[in-house]
Amino acid sequence: MLYSCILAIGNTGNGKSFTATIFGAKNVRIGHSTKSETDTITIHNIKSGDFYIDTPGFDDSDEHKDDEDIKRSMFFKMMDAGIENITTVLWFVTPDDRAKASYKRQAKFIESLAKYYNGNAWDNTIIVTKGSKDMNSAGPRDAAKEVATSLSKTGEFKILLYESLPSDNVYKMLQLTSDQLNGFGVYKESEPERILAKYESLMEGHVNRPIALKIRKVKCSKCPEETDPRLASPNCHLESESFHPNSESVHQGKVIDIHPASDFYKHSKHYVAATTKQVFDDSPPLGPPEFVSGYWKCCKDKDANAPGCKKVYRCCDKDYQSSGCEKIYDGCKHKVWETACLTICKNCKKKLDDIGCKSRCKNCKYDNPLSIKGCIDVSHNFP
Repeated sequence: MLYSCILAIGNTGNGKSFTATIFGAKNVRIGHSTKSETDTITIHNIKSGDFYIDTPGFDDSDEHKDDEDIKRSMFFKMMDAGIENITTVLWFVTPDDRAKASYKRQAKFIESLAKYYNGNAWDNTIIVTKGSKDMNSAGPRDAAKEVATSLSKTGEFKILLYESLPSDNVYKMLQLTSDQLNGFGVYKESEPERILAKYESLMEGHVNRPIALKIRKVKCSKCPEETDPRLASPNCHLESESFHPNSESVHQGKVIDIHPASDFYKHSKHYVAATTKQVFDDSPPLGPPEFVSGYWKCCKDKDANAPGCKKVYRCCDKDYQSSGCEKIYDGCKHKVWETACLTICKNCKKKLDDIGCKSRCKNCKYDNPLSIKGCIDVSHNFP
């Protein structure tokens, strides 16, 4: 039987490495792996160019290595090995309802395998439940239902290892045959061919409909990351915000000339003083000498006490048709020498409380986020 590529996922201690030996992997260390070894993704050659991928447990990660790091490492490792399809996913679990959150994260990873695949990854998945007293727990399957497309074709293998059972266990006390034990889901490590046969029966047809990984390259709209979303680094930029890059203080309006005071009529400052004159003629004098009133030189026909004859401005004494004697801004009416009254953007000339003329990352404030790596652990925005 062709296996092509088997991917084993699940927490450490659930039988992934032991099962690798069932499929023919060599030099597999079981039961005493160090922490660094459980963090390692191992691709075993099993036969005729087929692979068994043993992965680290999702709950084995250190603080610096979260689930997303493990997922990226898996995909990179498969890319380096030239693996383009997954034939079967073996999901190793224990019947523990309390681990539902962990199961849900692992189920999301299985679902992500088919991100660009038209088929259903769960059709090629076998839930392998490592035996315990409670063999009927639906914890893993219930967790998977929350994210899975469909579980109708998902296989299930509930297995108890005979050697791990206590001596007073009913399966040992009854001294059952291998066929009888297998009927109850109990298998002997000394009979790996029987375990393999069970796996092969559950894997029937998988090789004809493999999960195509379809690694592709797409561009994040918030940062320069351009890769398959499943391989992307965890850091991106926050959504952008608008801003004004520079500011300046100004007055409102244009500079104009004005006269700050109103106009009025006035005479020049010089006038001819009042005089008396004697009128001589041949007639006898009729009375005292005639009084001649003074007059303004600017308008000789007007008496010194007559209203002004010239229209000027009080502020500068210039003719009313002259240009203003003081410069102000026609918008805010401030004089040119007064302190600027408004702060605006130097680039777009809009008020600072208007929508900014440029955009930047809300977190790092860098104004060209598409040219630098992400600054914070947030989701990318891939199309």
